[in-house]
Formats: sequence, structure tokens, C-alpha cells
Amino acid sequence: MAKKAYHGGAFFNAIGNDFATLDKSQEIISADVLDAWFDPSPKVISKLKKFLPFSIKTSPPIQCEGLIKTISKIRNVPEANIIVGGGSSDLMFTFFPHILKEGQNVLILDPTYGEYAHIFEHVTKNKIFRHKLKKEFDFKIDYNDLSEQIKRDKPDLVVLVNPNSPTGQYWERQNVLKLIENFPNTLFIIDETYIDYIDKNLSLEKEAVKIENLAIIKSMSKVYALSGARAGYIVAHGKIIDKVASFIPPWSVSLVAQIAAVEALKDPIYYEKKYKETHKLRQSMISEITKIPSVKVYGSITNFFLIELLDKKLKAESIVQKLRKQKIYLRDCTTMSTQFNNNFIRVAVKDKKTNKIIVDALKKIL
Repeated sequence: MAKKAYHGGAFFNAIGNDFATLDKSQEIISADVLDAWFDPSPKVISKLKKFLPFSIKTSPPIQCEGLIKTISKIRNVPEANIIVGGGSSDLMFTFFPHILKEGQNVLILDPTYGEYAHIFEHVTKNKIFRHKLKKEFDFKIDYNDLSEQIKRDKPDLVVLVNPNSPTGQYWERQNVLKLIENFPNTLFIIDETYIDYIDKNLSLEKEAVKIENLAIIKSMSKVYALSGARAGYIVAHGKIIDKVASFIPPWSVSLVAQIAAVEALKDPIYYEKKYKETHKLRQSMISEITKIPSVKVYGSITNFFLIELLDKKLKAESIVQKLRKQKIYLRDCTTMSTQFNNNFIRVAVKDKKTNKIIVDALKKIL
């Protein structure tokens, strides 16, 4: 049987995968995925409500022309350097098979987003090298360590999730650009799904247009609260775009998602406010959980953070299962790193009331 990618999202089993009991969604705390705690922009909701029957029954623009034009204008990158898809995962499963050859070397971070290891192992069938981030340095990237491993292992492609998941750590753009410049024969893929939580101007999208060995993957799910709509894009040099663009199918993004993404991009003020609120909510949660002596909480700049269980008697799997009985879903991070041994949990930030429920439950169990 073919192996499928593993994610969080077990909370939907409690709601009901056939959608017959969606009312249960009000009872479930879905903190095992990194969906935004806030709603999409009111402009998104208003436009979709007004044109919902039309947008459901009508075929969308074939090549997402309007969405690409909007991304180009808002992000200040040429339209010719953008391809879009039904979320970043959709793009990854199309992009990498047309960029990589079987057997080529790929380097990924460890820990990092598990989708990459799955694709390189089971889809493109590459040799995977893991750059193990050090726990004693809070899983932050060290330039010299990473540079030395690239020299040693000579990967054809390097993937950096920045900010990284599940660690919530950000690597400064000057370090990334220096690394890319020093290894011109290596293709670098930077996943910037969470970068807007810090500052959208830190993105390397503009640089990717000019640099031949750089591509940027952006999900619009987490920072625009569009996880259910599914929209994402890649910005890259024309030589990279040319290898992939013809394999993007027509109507790859639904009309609902295209409309939602366009409206979201046009409302930066709303989202900037929500990002600031997210930082306050996260810091409040971390402040409380840090008081628990049996855990270590790692700092983060995103809408999630990482907890290490210091007591060897505590197991992530057991804690996650106990919380599920209380309708609280957190992520056991064991599959996200070869270094994790049933002792790391990732928590997504939610609204103030929900966060208190999560914190209180953790305090009781731990």
C-alpha cells in the first residue's frame, strides 16, 4: 500500500469526516494543526457571502490570472515569476517531481515540517540528509554548521522552512542570502509559510526573481486564515518557473479560494492587527506553561510553540491521548524529527478563552 503523508488534523475525526455533525466543531479545540485562530478578513467573508452560490457553481479563471496579478501587485514581484496552486502542499507535490531526479541528494532540517521528508522519500525518491538542529541552542540554525554540512554532503537541493515548524524559530535573511550566494550550484527552497507573523518585508520573494538557485514557497492558509479554502504560491527565477509551470493543471485553485485569497491580500491592516494579537496570546500561554516544572517551552515568533517533556515518565503520545478525551487536540511531534523520542508537543495558539482551557488542562496533566 502506498504511504500517505502524515499530518495533524485528527480533530476532524471527532467532528465527523462526513460533515454530518459540523456543530461539534464548536466543542473541539483543534490545536494539532496550525490554522489561524482568527477569522479571515471581513472583506473576504463579505465578498464570499454576497457571491456564494455563484462562486460554488461557476468555473474559476483557468490559470488564476486575477490572483497572480494581485500577488504581483501586493508583493511587488513580476507575474511571470509566480505560479499558484491549491495550497503549498499541492504545489510541493507538483514542483519537486519536476525539479529533482531520482537519486539526487536533498538536505532538510531536523526537526522540520514532515511533508518534505515524505515527498523526498516516497515521491521523488531522493537520498535525504538531515541537518540536525541542536536542542541546547533552541533548535536555531548555526550558519557554520549548516555550511559545513552542505560542503560535506553536496546536496543538489536544500529546503529551509523559515520560520521553522515545529520550532517556531526564524533565521535572519542575511544568513540565508549569504548561504545561497556561497553555494551557487545548490538549489535552495525556502518555505516562508509563517514569515508574515514577523514581517512580510523579511520575505525573499523579490530576491528569488533574480537569483537562479532560489525558490520561495508560500502558503496562504496560516497567515490569512484560509486553510479550508486552499491557496498558495511559488516565486522563483524564470528558469525554475519554466520547468514547472506547464505541469500546473487548469483550475488548480477553486473560485472560492481565488476570491478569498485576492480579498485577503487587499486587507493588510486587518491581518497585521491579528498578528500582533497572536504574539500577545502566545506569550501569555508560554508564560503560564513555563511555570510547570516538568517541561521546557521553546520561544517562538509564530502562531505556535514547542514543548519538551523533561520528566522521562511523561510521554507525548499519552498526554495527547488524555487531552483528546477532553476534546483538546495537540500535536505529538515525534514524526517531525529523528531527535524526538515521544517527548515533544506542539501547541497552536488560539483565542484567549481557548488558550486558558489548553493551559489549565496541561497544568493538570503535567
